[in-house]
Amino acid sequence: MQQNCPLCSHSKGLEAIEGPLDRHYFHCPECDLIFVAPTDLLAVDEERKRYEQHENDINDPGYVRFLNQAIEPALPFLESGMEGLDFGSGPGPALSVLLRENGLNCQNYDPVFGPRLPDGSFDFIFSTEAFEHFHDPVKEMNLINERLKSGGFLIVMSMWHQGSEKFRNWFYARDDTHVLFFSLNTFRFMARQWHYELILEDGRRVVIFRKKDR
Repeated sequence: MQQNCPLCSHSKGLEAIEGPLDRHYFHCPECDLIFVAPTDLLAVDEERKRYEQHENDINDPGYVRFLNQAIEPALPFLESGMEGLDFGSGPGPALSVLLRENGLNCQNYDPVFGPRLPDGSFDFIFSTEAFEHFHDPVKEMNLINERLKSGGFLIVMSMWHQGSEKFRNWFYARDDTHVLFFSLNTFRFMARQWHYELILEDGRRVVIFRKKDR
């Protein structure tokens, strides 16, 4: 069966690679995405069971430090009174609480646990440890793009892959809800595709985009 990259639709030259789980993985030479074959994706109910096992507690100092990897580099670009969204907030929203402590309004959205996507548009959107779960990244990026104002900021946190050679033993791919694996080159491709400016990257898991004025 012919595979197509779920991000750029490229089909030629896709490389079948080995990963840490018994799944079919492919590397796209066009956008540098590594992805799990559609036949190996979990059903929504199975995903929900896995997510419910995650320990995302706002009272856990370790989890707060984890989220601050995305929050702290974003704060210089954000101003009090801005309206934001946590896209993929999970079963126990925490990031929005931390942002409110910094004077920033932030609503929550999660496609599995709710709440539903709020109406309106936003000055900034955070998506921390969510992109690697997307089954349809183009659909999700279009949804984000529709809700982000021109000049607004998209902050994404997802650990980057270091190439197909190192993928086989990579711990991050051992989570069977992780189905997309990005690199800096992947995010550069996405910036071009959706007309964003990549204004910050930390070299391992955080990127900040600015949506260009059209």
